[in-house]
Amino acid sequence: MNLTVICAVFFFGANRVFAKDKQADESIFKKDIISEVNIELDEDEFQDMLDHPLEEEYKEGTVTYNGETIDYTGVRLKGNSSLRTVAESDSNRYSFKLKFNKYIDQDLAGYTKINLNNNFADPSYMREYLTYQLLDRMGLETPNYSFVNLSINGEPYGLYLAIENIEEAYLERYFGDSIGNLYKADSGASLNWTEGMTIEETDLVLKLGSETDTQLLEFIEALNNGENIEDYFDVDKYLRYLAVSTVTANMDSYQGNFNHNYYLYEQDGRFTFLAWDHNMSIGGMTGNNEDEQIEMLIDEPTVGNIDNYPLVEYVLSNEAYTEQYHQYVQETVNLLKDFDAQVDEIEALIGEAVKEDPTAFYTYDEFLANIGDQSVDGVPGIVGFINQRISHVQKQLDGEIASYENGEGISGGMAQGDQPGEMPERGKEDSPEDVPVMGGGAPEGMPEMGEGAGPEGMSEMEKPDDAEENSELNMPDKPGGIPELAREGMQANKEVNQQGQLKGLLEMIVLLVILVGAILFINRYKRYQGYNKPKHSKSELKDSSLH
Repeated sequence: MNLTVICAVFFFGANRVFAKDKQADESIFKKDIISEVNIELDEDEFQDMLDHPLEEEYKEGTVTYNGETIDYTGVRLKGNSSLRTVAESDSNRYSFKLKFNKYIDQDLAGYTKINLNNNFADPSYMREYLTYQLLDRMGLETPNYSFVNLSINGEPYGLYLAIENIEEAYLERYFGDSIGNLYKADSGASLNWTEGMTIEETDLVLKLGSETDTQLLEFIEALNNGENIEDYFDVDKYLRYLAVSTVTANMDSYQGNFNHNYYLYEQDGRFTFLAWDHNMSIGGMTGNNEDEQIEMLIDEPTVGNIDNYPLVEYVLSNEAYTEQYHQYVQETVNLLKDFDAQVDEIEALIGEAVKEDPTAFYTYDEFLANIGDQSVDGVPGIVGFINQRISHVQKQLDGEIASYENGEGISGGMAQGDQPGEMPERGKEDSPEDVPVMGGGAPEGMPEMGEGAGPEGMSEMEKPDDAEENSELNMPDKPGGIPELAREGMQANKEVNQQGQLKGLLEMIVLLVILVGAILFINRYKRYQGYNKPKHSKSELKDSSLH
């Protein structure tokens, strides 16, 4: 047993070193400049992508990212409500997903997927950037992010925010491994428990890991029964997140109507809450009254009754957790006291690019208004909102205003299925020259559900990437989907697995040692020899895929 522990510690430590080494020279997510990204796509393929946006079908393209070119990259449109809203408008300003290992085993500086977000429903362009920056300063795990000037086939397409996909590289950087279970919250992932519920019914979609070797249902049941969840959940990390989310009134989140925009990562039966998707933070969730969001009480920070949000209710009904949470709320407020200067710094970086943005949802004047104190299309100005919000929160912390009233939270918000915001009126003249404008609404298509064998090293149980944001379909990982196991069945599987683990202890030790040696060799080879993969013609790639 001691030898197993030593091998495991060495293996996880090596993973941390490798992840750090591979991304130490950060050539992708640069904060001090706007990166340049060009996507080369066949014109007919690009037009087909625009004509059928809801299919989210990958097209083969070549991506040049800050001067580094990578061929055979999968490119598709992405989004959920934002994708549908743009598809129903005259705009072609979609968000994109770049999947570098879609066709061959390759990466870009250690990244296999990067999201290019269109700053939908955010006239300031800054909400997501500023929120990730705040989360990072609060000591939380955040994906890498930076602004990019996107071009398609050499034509300027717009100012986007590039965000690292939450997957292996991210997990190895923060947790030292990527062998645990990664779940992404679909709409409705409230963490409410019903007797006999299955994992599929939680609306938490498995992205990496095992369908059966998990404590997810045990965690949710313990949470709802008011049991001690410290063995199941990193409460401290969640309290930090809750402080940021509450102060910034991020209601397009677990705390809002949709109960989404988060991940859970499970290591050895213990879960960590991971933040995701903040373009409607800083009071940007239209449908919620601006004054209500400014005055939202920090001890009932939900849309509707706090009882409907078991995770929030659990931590805020515990005196020790609430005290610690209030300390994190104070830290968050302190970090936002120079918010005006933070906004000015970003404006100096992106202001000219916003002015020249050929597909912008909003005008440059609306951008300037919204980074100040003026609302645009019902979306509050970020500086005005934050300054009023932290003033009100500080009064609650100081006892001048009660931080809890009746547990009913704030009213408003959108009903399930509504779309946030409305697309500003834009015509064809706002599209880049020579970039076609989609005409009419495209029929909703089925997403690509299978990609064949994944790249080497990718978990067999990873949910197909094409279904990542398509929560309406919520299709299973494989034919047959996630087994509908009751809690008793999950416990039985766990006992069988434990017996198998004892029998295979020696084999695991040997495999760990071999794996460490292999990783050492691959890491050193890539680092010092470079990644010199021979180029293949499309015909060769197609021929090889047939065998």
